[in-house]
Amino acid sequence: MIMRMLLLGLVVLSLAGCATSTSYINYTVHSFPPKDKYYSVNVYPESQALPVANPYYVIGKVSIEGYASSGVSPETLTNQARDVARRKGADAIINSGTEVIQYWHDALLRFKGELIIYVPAEVK
Repeated sequence: MIMRMLLLGLVVLSLAGCATSTSYINYTVHSFPPKDKYYSVNVYPESQALPVANPYYVIGKVSIEGYASSGVSPETLTNQARDVARRKGADAIINSGTEVIQYWHDALLRFKGELIIYVPAEVK
């Protein structure tokens, strides 16, 4: 009986760690080397246009969601999106935004944004 309780406790703890769900859609067949874990990925909201002097390519779209009752906040979703961007080799995230869908007893937070890489200087 004690073994069953311990096993059940482990299952519950492992499920509790899955607070968010991540989706990534690749827009290109090319892959890019991942960025260093300390690389600062800038996040630009939908309302902020990038300067025309900085041309870029959109390489994909990231979507991350989780419930507030699981400890998910807009900041945690944004930081997870930055991690995805680093792994995919992106320089920044544009057209980003977090929407909150209110349910009776909880709220679902959903972050969406597009990953970009800047055009190298010699290509301009």
